[in-house]
Amino acid sequence: MTAVDQEQLARQAFSAWWPHAHLSALGNGHIHRTYLVEVNKPNKDRFVLQAANSEVFADPVTLTEQMLPLLEHLSADADYSKNLKVPELVPTARGHLVHRHGEKIWRVWRYFDRSRVIDPFTNTQQIESAARAFGAFQRSLITFRPQSWVPPIPGFLELGGYLRRYRQCREMAPDELPTDLTRCVDNYQTLADELGQERTFIHGDCKINNLLFQARQDQVLGVIDLDTVGPGHWAWDFGDLVRSVAFSHGGVDMDQFRACVRGFSQGRRDLDQALDVTATQMSLAPAYIALTLGVRFLTDHLQGDRYFRVSDRGENIDRAQQQLGLLERFSALRKALYRTALAGLSDRAD
Repeated sequence: MTAVDQEQLARQAFSAWWPHAHLSALGNGHIHRTYLVEVNKPNKDRFVLQAANSEVFADPVTLTEQMLPLLEHLSADADYSKNLKVPELVPTARGHLVHRHGEKIWRVWRYFDRSRVIDPFTNTQQIESAARAFGAFQRSLITFRPQSWVPPIPGFLELGGYLRRYRQCREMAPDELPTDLTRCVDNYQTLADELGQERTFIHGDCKINNLLFQARQDQVLGVIDLDTVGPGHWAWDFGDLVRSVAFSHGGVDMDQFRACVRGFSQGRRDLDQALDVTATQMSLAPAYIALTLGVRFLTDHLQGDRYFRVSDRGENIDRAQQQLGLLERFSALRKALYRTALAGLSDRAD
C-alpha cells in the first residue's frame, strides 16, 4: 500500500471521531502509522490518530483497552501527575476506544499542546530530564496492580527468547547473515543471564523520542508511547535510554552516561538494593539492550522484515550492525561505566 493509499485510509478512519478534519503525517516511528488531526473548531483542537500495527501487537483492541487502568493509575499518582502530563485516549463518537477500518485498528490520543519531540538531543540537560521522566514513570508503576494484564508482546526484551528464535531462523538460512555479526552474537550471548530474573512493570521503549518536551524549555512534559508497558527488569529501561543516547550521539560519552545515571536515579529513587548492585546492573544493561536489538533486527531480516518497517531489503542487517557495534563499545567500557554509575549513585545517597 502506498503512502497516498494509507493516508486515504486514515482520512476514512477518522470519520469515526469527526466528520471533517485536516490530516497530516506525524513522526517517523518504526511501528505504528501516525497522523496529526486538526479539527475545524474555533480552538483548532489537535489529536493523534494511530493505526495499530497488528503484526507487532497481536491484539490491538486489548492493548488499547488495558491502557485505561494504566492511565488512571498514573493520573491518580499525585507525585507523578503533578510533574508530568498523562496521555489521554479519545473515544469515538459512539464511545469506543478503537475503530476497525480497512483491516486495521485505529485509535486517537489527545495532542499535547505547547510540546515538541527532541530527536536527536542537543545537550545533557535534555538527557538528564529524559532519564528523570522515565525513572519517575517506572517508580509510579511499582504500585501498579491491574486485575489482569496481557503482555502486549509476549517475551518482550527477554534476550534468551530472542536468541532461541534467532538460532531457529539461522538454521533455516545459515548463510543469510554476515559472519562478523553472527560471531558477535555468539561471543556475547551470556549477557542473557547476567541481569537476573527480577521483574516489575516497566515502560519497555525508553528512547528520547518517546517523550514530549516543553516547547521552550529542555524539560520533559510527558512520557508517551505506552504500548510496550509490561513486565521486565528495571534496568532494561535505563539501558535502553543509555543505548539510544549513545546511538544518537554516534558513540558512548561518559558525561551523557553520567546524566542518565543522575536523572534516572532521581526519578526512580530507591531500588531497595545495595548501590554496587545497582551500579553493576546499570553498567550491564546498555550492552544487554544493544545485543537484544541487534538479535531482533537480524531475526526480523531472516523472517522477511515483518516487525520493523524497512525501505530496502537489508536495512535490518545495517541496523543490527550498528547495535552490535554499540554492544562491543559498551562491553569495552563496562568497568568505567560501573565506576561512573557507582559514583553518581553514591553522590545522591550522601
